Order: sequence, then C-alpha cells, then structure tokens
Amino acid sequence: MGNNINKISPHVYVKGSVEAVRLYKEAFELQDKGIPAMDSEGDIYYHTLAKNGEFFIGISEDKYLQAALRKEMTDARPMMVFTVAFENEKNLRKSFALLHEDKNPSTGLIAEPNTVIYCDVVDKFGVCWCLFVPQNWNDRVVPK
Repeated sequence: MGNNINKISPHVYVKGSVEAVRLYKEAFELQDKGIPAMDSEGDIYYHTLAKNGEFFIGISEDKYLQAALRKEMTDARPMMVFTVAFENEKNLRKSFALLHEDKNPSTGLIAEPNTVIYCDVVDKFGVCWCLFVPQNWNDRVVPK
C-alpha cells in the first residue's frame, strides 16, 4: 500500500505574527516567499518564509486557528519542537541570541553527544526550537 504523504511542513500560529516574521527572518536568515496575506487589522492571515528558496515555515496570527482548536491546544496541547540544524556554531549562537533575547526558557548552549553545540529555547511567541550543529554534517538527526 502506498503512502500519499509527500512532506510535513511546520506552521505556527502566534500572537504577534508580524513581529514573529521579523524575528524568524533575522534569526534564521530567511526570505519572504511571496507577499504576506494580511487582514484589515494588520495581522498575518498566512505567510511563508523560505531558506535558499525552499519552504522553511508558515506563520499565521493565532486568531486564525479555529476557536475550538485554540482552547483544546491551550488546555492539553502536545509540545511541538522545531529542529534546526546549523552548519556552524557562529550562526547557531546568533539565532539563539535573537530567540532568547527576552530571557525565555532555554537549556542554554551545551554540548550533547553527536553535536558541536546544542540548545532548546522557547521564543517570546511560545514556539520551542531545538538548535544544533551536528558533529558529522551527514548525520543531521535530532540530538539525544
């Protein structure tokens, strides 16, 4: 039996979508992929950011997540973590500094097995990021 799934792509619903786009563009050196679909209040209905022309993440203002799901996710949401593999420590440190600028929860920068440097950080929008530089670039799996 075949599998119809081609790809799973991350999408976040945040309060402060315009600011989130700005932060993620700077933290991960992303580019706009098209023009953001904005509402009359200046919030983003839907927008995508790309890295080297490839989809990286979709972003929407949290009010566009259906009300029933918003409540369900607030009461008993699973923790979602977006994992980003960096080519070097300098770029990771830059991203970490931007995501952690409000002193949000983080593991701090640490060495883990199979990584040069690693951290988990929750940004000011409540999005959890796992940032790491693998010791062996051919093995870009989530560190344990």
